[in-house]
Amino acid sequence: MRRLMIGAVVLATAMSCSQKGVKMVKGGKAPGKTVVVDNSGDVGLYVSMDIDVNDRVHMVYYDQKNKQLKYVKQAEAGFASEVVDDACQQCLYACITVTGNAEPHLAYYSSATQTLTYAYRKDGRWKKEPIEWGRGTGMGVRILFDEGNALHALYYAGDGYLKHAWRILRKDAPAKVPLRGKKAGKNSVAQELTEGVWGSERIDKANGSEKVQISFVRGPQGGLATSYLHWSGLSSELRVAFKQKDGDWESQIVAREQNPGKSSALFFLGGKPQLLFREALKNRLAQATRADEQWQITPLVKGAHNLSLATEAAGDLLLAFGALSGRDPRKAHLECAVRRSDTWTRYLVDSTAGTGIHLDAALTTQGSMLIAYRDEKARSLKLFIGD
Repeated sequence: MRRLMIGAVVLATAMSCSQKGVKMVKGGKAPGKTVVVDNSGDVGLYVSMDIDVNDRVHMVYYDQKNKQLKYVKQAEAGFASEVVDDACQQCLYACITVTGNAEPHLAYYSSATQTLTYAYRKDGRWKKEPIEWGRGTGMGVRILFDEGNALHALYYAGDGYLKHAWRILRKDAPAKVPLRGKKAGKNSVAQELTEGVWGSERIDKANGSEKVQISFVRGPQGGLATSYLHWSGLSSELRVAFKQKDGDWESQIVAREQNPGKSSALFFLGGKPQLLFREALKNRLAQATRADEQWQITPLVKGAHNLSLATEAAGDLLLAFGALSGRDPRKAHLECAVRRSDTWTRYLVDSTAGTGIHLDAALTTQGSMLIAYRDEKARSLKLFIGD
């Protein structure tokens, strides 16, 4: 296990808070259109979205009625859907990343096998590999490719730790080996070895929760970085961790007040880390900026439940969130805020109650907004396409 550098860094980290909020311009109804992607059952839970180099949308999500993990790809004629896993019983915490050649890579938790699972498509079929076994393992999972094209995963494990895992390709070509033990029999079928195996390490002793939203990104120098919730049952902290050149993870506390961090997104501007995150006690979103060895906290959006952040190379931001009219998150509706040239503009996307719970956001190469979300009332998956 890697040596952790949590304690010393946490003690040296100073925090401050500014109560002066960020000014937002009211933009009214977001310009664009909404299309129904899937209304075949009870779909759209844990929706995760990515776009390829041609700005085509790829999504993964859970179909609760049919107990299936589904993948959807945008095509000329609409959206093509296929089943990734129909034996997982509950397919939770799904996430997706797409390579340059538009190949999807997924991670999700299968309650049937109690395993955090990696799935990818090859030779016309879906192939799967176990990342880690354990009940509750995989909460908040995120995956990404590093600069060397190696695949990484970040997630909460059932043993109470935030973990980092990485995929190692087998040197030998996959082969079929006979089943042994109780599963073997006269008519047993050989089992195919996986193409890759996964190693893992602990980042921090940290508990998550079922609906926690954490982030996992590449830093400006290519290193790995994350923002996450550290929850003890009585209190919570928003933390960040950066993987150092020597392989160690350096953790810092960003905020302790107002029960922060159940949703968070880490990004970099000018090489410096910034975060958007939720303060649960005040049901608001805030921004954290690192300056002079301190984290400056600024209120951003009042009456918000969760968030998804998309960034663009020029520095534009798209923030999608569930807007609350009361305190019940199940009645939250979908809104977004766009930051261009340091000016925030807030838009209404869908006023239907229950459209702000499961969501994900992206920005195209032209800066157009894309927001995938579940409509709780219609139990369908929708996509907002901005003009």
